[in-house]
Order: sequence, then C-alpha cells, then structure tokens
Amino acid sequence: MLLLFLFLNGVSAKCVAQDVDYKAYTLFVYNFMKYVEWPEAQSKGDFVVCIFGESPIQKELAGLASSKKLKGRNIIIKNISKPEDAAGCQLLYVSASKSGNIKALKDQMMGKPILIVGEREGLAKKGAELSFVTMDDDELKFDINKKEIEQHQLKISSQLISLGIVVN
Repeated sequence: MLLLFLFLNGVSAKCVAQDVDYKAYTLFVYNFMKYVEWPEAQSKGDFVVCIFGESPIQKELAGLASSKKLKGRNIIIKNISKPEDAAGCQLLYVSASKSGNIKALKDQMMGKPILIVGEREGLAKKGAELSFVTMDDDELKFDINKKEIEQHQLKISSQLISLGIVVN
C-alpha cells in the first residue's frame, strides 16, 4: 500500500495541457492493472490492453509490456479501430480522439469484465470506469466511476480508490 502511494504521488506528474506526459499515463495504467481485480476466468493467460484510436501512449505501453509482467502474465498491447474489436481485452484505453464514442463503447461492453480507461477528462462521468484529470496545479489525477466498475464485474482496491476522485 505504501509503495502504491509513494509511486502514484511520485509520478503525480506535473503535466502541461499542451504537453501530456504519456510516461506518467502509462505508469498510472500499469497500476490500474495491478490494483483492479478481474473475475477468475479473465485472470489467466495474457493480459490484453486494447487502445481504441491513435495515442502516443501506445508506444509507452509497448515499452512497458516488453519489460514488465502483470502477476506473472505477459502484457499484450493491441490497437483497435472498432468497439466490437475489444471483446478479448481486459483493459480498453480510449484515446482522446475517440472519446466521442464512449456511449457506444459503454453499450458494447455492458456487463463484460473490461476496464475502460479514458484519456480525456470527464469520461468517467459518461461511462468509462476511470479517466484522467489534470488538476489546476497541473497534477495528474484520475476519476473513478465505482458504479461502472461494479457493472463490469470488476473489483477496485480501496488503496486505489483513496487516490482517485470518485464520481457518480
């Protein structure tokens, strides 16, 4: 728990609106993967992260996947172009350019154990489980939609909840 706190606070990433720190986003996403629990059937084999749309985070996540594992599992990074392609993903990262599709994604993923993470602020209020928020002092934080997390059969660690901003 202390390690998570120190990690997230140490990486709380001062980022300027025009210059997003995708390394910090990547570290946050990795911790989301570590501190969210999927049903047993999705806890075996490779851990698949799908990126919907184009985002610089893809390069950063690919680098992370080549050097890290998630609880002994390989991390696979896939880029998808249609919501229906997310069926085999455990985590779906929605790029800012595709954020207008959040309702269609939410409907397509309803009840499936897929963690939807929005790159753009406000997406947790519109159906994503987690989304990034840049505070007034340029500190990177994240919103948490607990209702959506529960509807997707996922469990989020209380330590992670304590570090985010709960919405809905």
